[in-house]
Amino acid sequence: MKKLLRRIIRLVLIVGLSVGLVVWFFGYQEYQEVTKDHNLVTLIHEIQNQDNYATYETVPSIFYDAIVSVEDARYWDRQGVLDFRALGRAIFTNVKNMSLEEGGSTIPQQVSKNLYFDHAASLVRKVSEYYVTRDLLNTYNKQEILEIYVNIIYYGNGAYGILDATQNYFDLNPWELNEGELVILAGLPQAPSVYDLTQNFDLAKERQKHVLERMVVSGHITETRASEIYNMEVRYYETHD
Repeated sequence: MKKLLRRIIRLVLIVGLSVGLVVWFFGYQEYQEVTKDHNLVTLIHEIQNQDNYATYETVPSIFYDAIVSVEDARYWDRQGVLDFRALGRAIFTNVKNMSLEEGGSTIPQQVSKNLYFDHAASLVRKVSEYYVTRDLLNTYNKQEILEIYVNIIYYGNGAYGILDATQNYFDLNPWELNEGELVILAGLPQAPSVYDLTQNFDLAKERQKHVLERMVVSGHITETRASEIYNMEVRYYETHD
């Protein structure tokens, strides 16, 4: 009985390793293909030279604090490509629900996905994203990557990038918004259609509250300050009703 069990375990390990190697091979092959025709540095340089690109200094710091708190809380401290804690949580959720519902993606991984891939989830895609993210982290610092991230993600209502979002929703530039408006924008990328300010303002306010709670947990603001920000006027709805 023990010999049979050992054989079964050995067989499972061999099959698992073989599948893993195949997945890794095709993932690396996909990475080589997508970066061959679109060099990472060239691609990002083109994005940075677009008229709607907002440099790091033109966006108030509270917006970055909000984005990091709700999207990737260990962003500044993490050294590697992967966030194993988030990945473990995603694996648990996916196994429990028998579907690929969570990806455990970090901000650099999301940048890689937005630059090169669609949003289809697969193990092969995760491997190719890993290599692009590795290149990204080896080429740019954390501040530069965060700047790129807020400039390429979708905020709903046809707005890609923070400058388009602030002008679209408020007819203002990022540095002209109050803290409440900046934090409510930071909550939109998680589900842009659901939290679109022009369609679902109440849901966007609920999301803003969650973002503020995450900012308190991460130590960026106090509970008192979170309450003050939540109660700030969101001027879009005062001027466009």
